[in-house]
Amino acid sequence: MHYLSLALYAEGPTDFRFLSPLLLRLCRDLCLRHQRQLVDVDEEVKELADAKGVKDAPRAERIAAAGKAAAGAWNILFVHSDGEGDPARVLRERIQPGLSALRAEALPRTECVPIVPIRETEAWTLADGDALRQVFGTTLSDADMALPTAARAVEGITDPKAVLDAAFRATQPNGRRARAGPAATLHLLGERIDLRRLREIPSFRTLESDLLDALRRLRIC
Repeated sequence: MHYLSLALYAEGPTDFRFLSPLLLRLCRDLCLRHQRQLVDVDEEVKELADAKGVKDAPRAERIAAAGKAAAGAWNILFVHSDGEGDPARVLRERIQPGLSALRAEALPRTECVPIVPIRETEAWTLADGDALRQVFGTTLSDADMALPTAARAVEGITDPKAVLDAAFRATQPNGRRARAGPAATLHLLGERIDLRRLREIPSFRTLESDLLDALRRLRIC
């Protein structure tokens, strides 16, 4: 029996809300389909925050410090940055230096996996209209919510956060729900969004491929 613990260093709390349940589901799905033997995956993804004393340090140092401080609590660390329209540069400048610094710590039985949507994580939330209808509590069509007809098209949206906000407002929320906004639904969306729809998105497929490679290096898959 393998035991597998996951952690995530994300850019912000809304990214963690959506990605945490999504990564747990993705990891379990890959393990179920590719595992060499039974795998017990932790019930939740550990959220890593900046360690004390390094909050003003370069991001590479903060990533390494956060991972080292939580050593023993994770086997796979996901590090997220929005791609800002240039994911190759973001990966090179904002993620790889931190992963290199952390690998230099030689923590046993650990792997690191980058997450870099083309622009923003919110693009992925737009890939599944059925999931959005469930969490928004609406019967509006994809067209009514101005969602793209093909999941792969979401990363061509210049401002996906604005599209998500507009889709939410189209449901005419009121009271506390309106004040909370779509951010309050992100954890539920991460639990329900269809992995098959997400697999139509190139950057998500890259994440899945990198995660499977990490599981193989850990000899889990």
